[in-house]
Amino acid sequence: MKINSRTLKLAVSATALATIASAASAGFLWDWNPAPAQIPAPQPAQAITSGSLRDGSYTGPSIYQYYGYVQVKLNIRNGSISSVDILRYPNDYSTSVYINTHALPILESELIQAQSLRISGVSGATLTSEAFAMSAQGALKKATS
Repeated sequence: MKINSRTLKLAVSATALATIASAASAGFLWDWNPAPAQIPAPQPAQAITSGSLRDGSYTGPSIYQYYGYVQVKLNIRNGSISSVDILRYPNDYSTSVYINTHALPILESELIQAQSLRISGVSGATLTSEAFAMSAQGALKKATS
C-alpha cells in the first residue's frame, strides 16, 4: 500500500475520531458537572417590609458571569432602597456594552420599584440579570443583619 498525504490524513482523522469517541463514552466529554460550591443555590425572593432595612450603602458581592463580573451597591434611605449603583459590569466587548447599557437601568428600576428581589430578568441579558440579582441579594443581606 502506498502512503500519500491523503492516506495519512484519513488515518490521523480516524484515530482522532476513535480517541474522542472513547473519551466521550468514558464520560470525559460533555459530562460537565461543577461542584455545588461553585454555583450558589438560588434563594427565594426576599420581600422587604417598609422601613425594615438599615439606612446606609451596602455593597453586594462581585458575581462572575460568563462575560465578566457584576457588582451592585444598594443605597438605603428611610428603610427602603433609594438607589442602586452599578460598580462592575462586563464591558470588554461591544456586545456586552450594548446589552448592559440597556439591561442594567431596567434592572435598577425594577429593584427600586419592587423593593424586593422579585424582579424579572431582561430578555437577552439573562446572565447579567442573574448576576445582578445575586449581588443585590448579598447587599440586602447586609442591610437586614
